[in-house]
Amino acid sequence: MRKRETNIDKVILLYADIGWKKWFSKIRFWDAPFFEVEKIISKKGFIVDLGCGEGIFTNFLALSSGKRKILGFELDGKRVKQADRGLKNVNFKQGNVLKIRLPSCDTIVLFHLLHHLKSYKDQKKLIDSCFNAIEKRGRLIIVEVDVKLSLKYFISWLTDHFVVPILFEGKLFEKDVHFRNKNEWLELLEQKEFDCKTFSFEKGKPFTHVVFECTKKPKLVNQGRIIN
Repeated sequence: MRKRETNIDKVILLYADIGWKKWFSKIRFWDAPFFEVEKIISKKGFIVDLGCGEGIFTNFLALSSGKRKILGFELDGKRVKQADRGLKNVNFKQGNVLKIRLPSCDTIVLFHLLHHLKSYKDQKKLIDSCFNAIEKRGRLIIVEVDVKLSLKYFISWLTDHFVVPILFEGKLFEKDVHFRNKNEWLELLEQKEFDCKTFSFEKGKPFTHVVFECTKKPKLVNQGRIIN
């Protein structure tokens, strides 16, 4: 427990000179399941974090294991600069996740990214790209809003439609938020030949969080033919 707290403190300290983002980093460790998701991710290997924002979770992954090599992508150039805190085992690049060529890697993380894409078609396109980039037996870790009839889901809906656009996009409302329920995500992922485990991490959190741990199935060889 103490090691966990120390790494959290170290991450928050990284943002001490970026105005309100110091307080934002503290809030994120309260409202998002950073600790729970970090435990799911391998302690070593090449990890790509797409839509990493200020890199709070990305830097937490880096501090939690020096054997990880991490690359974070973010569309907003200002947030990319804020994300780069000088840790040796993590790098950040600016880029549109739907247009960049994803590097081959062991793990890809999509932390509350998919529902912010502009269409359901874009969600499928990104998952296809991730599948192609992940090495054999590699994993795709998705954290999404858990759509269900609850107060926490209503708070999540309000936050993504109003709070996020006000804080980060300079507008009062974002209509293009594309949630899916858990079964819809599973159907989409299993079509891509992922083996999926699901976890719900919302105890003590203000929002709903469902996590998909998706392992890429190996290609099968049958009489000289490769079967996907």
